[in-house]
Amino acid sequence: MKFHIVEFTKDFEKKWDLFVQNESVNGTFLQTRRFLSYHPFGRFTDASLLILDEKNTIAAVCPGCITHECNKNVFISHQGSTFGGIIVREKYYLAKYLLKILNVLDEYFLIQKYNQVILKITPDLFCSEPSDLLKYCLQYYGYKNYIELSTYIDLEKFKENTVSNFSQGKRTNVNNCLKKGLVFRKIEKDFEVKIFYEILCENLSKFNALPVHTLEELLEFKNHRLTDECEFYGVFLNEEMLAGGMVFNFEKIDVVHTQYLCAKKDYNKLSPMTFLYYSIIEEMKNKKIKKISWGISTESQGKELNIGLISSKESYGSKYSLNQTFYKCFLDHIDP
Repeated sequence: MKFHIVEFTKDFEKKWDLFVQNESVNGTFLQTRRFLSYHPFGRFTDASLLILDEKNTIAAVCPGCITHECNKNVFISHQGSTFGGIIVREKYYLAKYLLKILNVLDEYFLIQKYNQVILKITPDLFCSEPSDLLKYCLQYYGYKNYIELSTYIDLEKFKENTVSNFSQGKRTNVNNCLKKGLVFRKIEKDFEVKIFYEILCENLSKFNALPVHTLEELLEFKNHRLTDECEFYGVFLNEEMLAGGMVFNFEKIDVVHTQYLCAKKDYNKLSPMTFLYYSIIEEMKNKKIKKISWGISTESQGKELNIGLISSKESYGSKYSLNQTFYKCFLDHIDP
């Protein structure tokens, strides 16, 4: 079996999305063109690739961008998605095929004179089967990697009484919130998403940071682009929103990923953030979701661990998983 590379064009959009979501072992909606195309033209330089077999059937895709660092050309997993790397067809997720696919990719990267390639592969938590083979094959071809620590709730192994999985401090916080009459519900109205976004911006301002997405992009997710995959939830007291968050739903594998969890700082003593975590867990249990991803607790490519953040997630009974990024220098050495 021989494989060859084709550069992505809009003509491939439908086939790409069908392949990623229905025919691959490690694709999610985050690597579909439907999702990636929400970015305005010019934000990234798309360099995505398709790897086709002898019958021109998609064997794998590699969503990516070109970046220029210190006059170096770098191919990086698409910057419009949290992860992606190489997405492989189930039929070709065998060692003999995957080695050939990676070899063809490496030859392409050399011909295109990339100085470095950076691939943020899909974490096992979001794959239909473990990505151990892909990790090994990347290492086989000389890719190095760095790891980031992530946490998640395994609802299939969670004790039935949710708070019994929590630390004593979190149990107390939840009980106090229930006594005070806090209410958790899905955010349905656009104006409520706007209020949530204002709380989020206030939270991030202490780090001199802004959300990755604009308010307009979140509203487009909710109302048009990701109507089945994106939901917003809030914690309220007397109809005032105290906390909120966004949830991505990976329906095919019964996993959800939380993002942008935030709370009004004026109500810290009431612990609405604890109630948000507790209520999301309860909500997902009712929906028969298997796992809830809280995201990473590391910074600087995994070199720094945010002890406060990881300790908080641990106090809800979280387990650990790894996000891995593989990189390889082709023409000369530069750090990732």
